[in-house]
Amino acid sequence: MRVLVVKLGGFRAALAATAGMRAVRERHPAAQFTFVCRPGAEAALEGCPAVVETVPLEAGAGSLALVSRLRSQRHDVAVLLGGPSPATRLVALSGAGRRVCAGPAPWHWAPFFHRQATARAVDPHDAARDHEVMAQAFGFQGEPPAMWFSPARMQEHGLVLDDGRYVVIHPGASRPERVLEIDKWAVVARELIARGEADRVVVSAGPAGDERIMAEALVGLIGPGAVSTGGRLRIPQLAGLIRGARTFLGADSPVLQLAAAVGTPVVGVYGPSDYARARPWGVLSRAVRIDATPFEGEPRADYLRRMDRALARVTPEQILRVTEELLRVSSR
Repeated sequence: MRVLVVKLGGFRAALAATAGMRAVRERHPAAQFTFVCRPGAEAALEGCPAVVETVPLEAGAGSLALVSRLRSQRHDVAVLLGGPSPATRLVALSGAGRRVCAGPAPWHWAPFFHRQATARAVDPHDAARDHEVMAQAFGFQGEPPAMWFSPARMQEHGLVLDDGRYVVIHPGASRPERVLEIDKWAVVARELIARGEADRVVVSAGPAGDERIMAEALVGLIGPGAVSTGGRLRIPQLAGLIRGARTFLGADSPVLQLAAAVGTPVVGVYGPSDYARARPWGVLSRAVRIDATPFEGEPRADYLRRMDRALARVTPEQILRVTEELLRVSSR
């Protein structure tokens, strides 16, 4: 069975879609997926064995050639999980034997779809919503599984570490206003080492310069028990690193979702985030979070200033308390 999935979202969105594809593959072991996504999101799908091809679609790029290519592949099912109008056009014109749209399609495209999946899922998390669309597309029921990053797709990270005896901290976040001060992460890391909860702390960083600088600064504050990835690891290597950790700690970021996908217990620190949609999916987790509900009519700039002050009140003691609770539960 050949299945086309189109979801023009980023890394986090693509990773969330793997829960639905996992559920389909459990019921149809021969299912093979082609996934159309935004550039950069394809790395999230490297760990999903059911995905045989990823197609990054540049914003504003013409899609007629891609439509012709997809039609030639003769997909049995095509599923639109979300995105702007080019995503709708790709699925509508894909020529697949069955075409399903998440939610109502625009009136001029509606006749091209065999089904418009209604939103029956109560859970607002992307993984739950995508799973619901897949369930309606393939006619099954059941609880959404965890996201999918197969151990077989992970790679050696090259760091000398003992599995289960280190923790990973990722201080970067998907937005600057969600970043916790690194001196607080340093206190947490030093305490975890001092209490014997970890022998080493690995500070994770993406390739961007500001993340690498932040990671190096945090390593300096922690001391000799810490090491930085230096932004050098590819996603399959980072997945392997996190999978071997005793726990993962971080702010709201795509890397936190990767940690959930590989099954490592997660401690998340949430500032101005929609926790219901951004929480770790399908894994044992704990969170320190602030009330991020905006006031009615509150200007965006005022909201961000208020969130910054609220996030500043998060203490290392709060993070340590939920981390130790998570470690106790996960070691049972």
